[in-house]
Amino acid sequence: MVKIALLGSTGSIGRQVLNVARRYPEKYSVVSLACGGNAELLERQINEFKPKIACITDSSAALKIRELPSGVSLYSGENALLHAVTEEADVVFVAVSGFCGLAPTLFAIELGKTVALANKETLVAGGEIVMKRAREKGVRIIPVDSEHSAIFQCLGCRLDAEFEKLIITASGGAFRDLSKEEIAVKKAADALKHPNWNMGKKITIDCATLVNKGLEVIEACRLYNAPLEKVEAVVHPESVIHSMVEFKDGAVLAQLGTPSMEIPIQFALSFPERLETGVKRVNFYEKPLTFKKIDTDRFPCFSLALDAFKKGDNYPCAMSAANEVAVELYLEDKIGFYDIGKIIEYALSKTERLSPTVENLVYTDKTVRRAIYSADISEL
Repeated sequence: MVKIALLGSTGSIGRQVLNVARRYPEKYSVVSLACGGNAELLERQINEFKPKIACITDSSAALKIRELPSGVSLYSGENALLHAVTEEADVVFVAVSGFCGLAPTLFAIELGKTVALANKETLVAGGEIVMKRAREKGVRIIPVDSEHSAIFQCLGCRLDAEFEKLIITASGGAFRDLSKEEIAVKKAADALKHPNWNMGKKITIDCATLVNKGLEVIEACRLYNAPLEKVEAVVHPESVIHSMVEFKDGAVLAQLGTPSMEIPIQFALSFPERLETGVKRVNFYEKPLTFKKIDTDRFPCFSLALDAFKKGDNYPCAMSAANEVAVELYLEDKIGFYDIGKIIEYALSKTERLSPTVENLVYTDKTVRRAIYSADISEL
């Protein structure tokens, strides 16, 4: 029986993790649940799975939880996620979105727990620290993103395998076929209509800007200890090939599947075993598979992410924090689509270079957010 500590249980990834637990109750049990502020759904999950620990970071939302099964302890507040990382857990599944995933990931590593990582910002902002500490502690990091799970599988489920190039595929997002002029006037509601995937709001907007692909390139560099020149991103509108690996002899291995997070989520838990998911099988006669270069003029956020990585130190953290804030503002219709890139550029221009220690990353994250909220966005 694999015991799961699930951080981000009410989000898209978290709900699918719980689907796996429902599908195979004889194999998986949930020992802790944690979320940000969706108290209503968390309460239903608590009553269904009866974990020993439940956590919610929004203290005011915690007051909405009226009844807890016997034996369940509830924690709330800024550090609640750390309480969800329990000694009892075999796997800590980090499915929260944003910089808040860094601290519990590091805590899980310190406890020697296997980490199933579905949080991009943890590796983008603090990947050097996370991967170094995981190696020192002998902790296994299993990537959950469909792209990095694909690479992981192509490399024989190893993070240290040799390769010539990692090729990450991108759907292109909701605006992939539109002109720059058409994209400029699109609202968040339009960006959320992803053509292939059903995901959370933040990641869906990131897909529309293609900043998501920049984040994934950085993740790949961290996970597989790869220099930037050995990681490439291409637009693959069909989202059937989830990523590829090229080897020194010229061979290329690809992982294919229907666009569904159920497969990489379940594999992160069942690895190395494969279990039935019920996901629709690929129809190879349905449509051709095509590839395109990323248009950085229409989607400048991709380049901004890579530029931040090239600068190093705390700049990827600053870029990630700025993007989080910008996406929130876009979702609230307070800024336009191309303002997201302007905000990232502004934040990077205001960032003080600091070495990437945990303390400096926390400082950078808070400073960037404060700078954006106090700025006049219309003048950026």
